[in-house]
Amino acid sequence: MARSIAAIAALTGLLAGPPFAHAEYPDHPIRIVVPYTPGGTVDVLARLLGPRLTEVWGQPVVVENRPGAGGNIGADFVAKSPPDGYTLFLSTNAPLTINVAAYQNIKYDPLRDFTPITVAGENAVLLVANPSLPATSIKELIELAKAKPGELSAGTSGLGTTAHLSLALFNKLAGVEIRHIPYRGGVPSLTAAVANEVPMTFSDIVPSTPLVRDGRLKGLATTGQRRAGIAPDTPTMSEAGLPGFDIVTTIWFVAPGGTPMEIVHRLNREVIRALNDPELRGKLKTLGIDPLGNTPEEAAEFLRKELPRWKVLVTEAGVKLE
Repeated sequence: MARSIAAIAALTGLLAGPPFAHAEYPDHPIRIVVPYTPGGTVDVLARLLGPRLTEVWGQPVVVENRPGAGGNIGADFVAKSPPDGYTLFLSTNAPLTINVAAYQNIKYDPLRDFTPITVAGENAVLLVANPSLPATSIKELIELAKAKPGELSAGTSGLGTTAHLSLALFNKLAGVEIRHIPYRGGVPSLTAAVANEVPMTFSDIVPSTPLVRDGRLKGLATTGQRRAGIAPDTPTMSEAGLPGFDIVTTIWFVAPGGTPMEIVHRLNREVIRALNDPELRGKLKTLGIDPLGNTPEEAAEFLRKELPRWKVLVTEAGVKLE
């Protein structure tokens, strides 16, 4: 009799399937953790996605900001959260790729502790120069830098940032020595370029584009493989003479490692549906974000390929952060 009961129980378990197979998800509020302060590009994107997901599921989707350590604090929090689909992470690629190579005491593993949902978009870096710089193209800039080795400098938003690594890659591919001048953020580096404190700056494309439009700076090239939607007339580095130049800030939507793939795929479908909405795409363009969207499997494979690539860039740039 006991064996019969055990057999029936086992069969019932098999028929019931995985614990999430018939559960209604979501049945309580979801939080999207953003590892930066409110008002930035990623934070705005999260607040655009939240209401759309709330409308679809009938459950509140709230944004929770956990800034600090270049995004590592928020990433570590999500990595240690229950893998149930109720704590999600929307971030630039920095905590998942750059910081893993740059910081000495990362406490999470991006491949083990996160399950990618999708790469939501990308944001290019724009190389801008003060109008007084006697170079109007990348080709002319390289010629100038070779004629004055070590004399030119470029500002960035800080050590280990995408802007810093863009400068390091530029020096490598162009065979030049443009000195790095790190500032405490993107706005100070742009201010320095406008004031001609530094002749050029690698900058986030959103705050620099209006300055180019007003003639206070000149845009030389963007750093991605595709032209940026917010600056379609500005060539890429590859187009301007440095083939293979590809550095962008990618925006990742991930869940804690071990989150059931049923939930991951449902999140993926709804996020991609939102990213394909013309109204949302228009808003993203104003943020300098070019929407992407891929499957969880494609995003996971992309992350595996990105980790060693960024490690090489960080190592060659000599970035070591505490």
